[in-house]
Amino acid sequence: MKEDIFDQSFKEYQECGPVDGGGFHVERMNQCIDEAHQLPPLVPLYPNIVLEGDLSIIFGQSGIGKTIFAMQIARYIAENGKRLLYVDCEMTPRQLGNRYGTANFPPTFLRAEMDREHPSEDVLKGIEEVAVVNHVQVVFIDNITALGQSLDRSADAGTLMASLNTLKKQYNWTLVVLNHVPKMFSGYQPLSLSAIQGSAKINQLIDDAIGIAQSCIDSNLVYVKQCKWRNGELTMGADHVAVYERCKDGYGNLGFISRGFGTEQEHLSIESGNEREEIKARVRELSAKGMTQTAIAEQLSISQSKVSRLLKE
Repeated sequence: MKEDIFDQSFKEYQECGPVDGGGFHVERMNQCIDEAHQLPPLVPLYPNIVLEGDLSIIFGQSGIGKTIFAMQIARYIAENGKRLLYVDCEMTPRQLGNRYGTANFPPTFLRAEMDREHPSEDVLKGIEEVAVVNHVQVVFIDNITALGQSLDRSADAGTLMASLNTLKKQYNWTLVVLNHVPKMFSGYQPLSLSAIQGSAKINQLIDDAIGIAQSCIDSNLVYVKQCKWRNGELTMGADHVAVYERCKDGYGNLGFISRGFGTEQEHLSIESGNEREEIKARVRELSAKGMTQTAIAEQLSISQSKVSRLLKE
């Protein structure tokens, strides 16, 4: 009799519903899975680079065009209907004028720069305030050093990323943050999260990490690699990096043109004299067959400017 009562009590205990507590919401695993299946599909705001609702880092060596690349991505997102704030702590208005010959950005692309006469004591709090008052959906921060916390210490990096994640969830923002890395990680070593200071904590708390590096094939080429892609399928790894050429368009705006895909290894190898002569011979051969310089550049994975230079030689 006592055993029956005990078994009955234990059964009731096992079947009782979950209870929230300690700042946690609790539910049955099956319910979690059912709810996950009802979530809307992931929305790429820029293919393979920015997913809606994610916290992402774009990292690379200083001077290779991270800001140009990020602004191009931001422009694409703004042109496709998202209200976007680009927090620019890198370029002055004069530098902007040198890079962009035509003022033809979409009206949904907003740029913020620090008020140098009345700077905010808490930069991240200032970004939160200006983003909220401007009703934006996407925030780019260029770059992470402007937030005033050192990434040398893992604890500081963790605190900063946790704060960004809180903002992301509170306002349903998509956040993209730029970060510089040491020179060795541009053209000489494979891109990886280990290039980022405080990377252990950052890796835990970000959704995506996109690396950009100078190609050793051509000074006008960069390659882009997904080093972390939490909420989707990673498609741009070491065996399939995206290749871009840095150049100005017909409006005088500096940007990047896609030059297809390649492997990271081929962009890390330094071209020898013999390899250069082989490329030159191949360029001349294809030109003699009537191929355009653009077509030659795409086939050989080099920039159009290099094709032109080799043909003149």
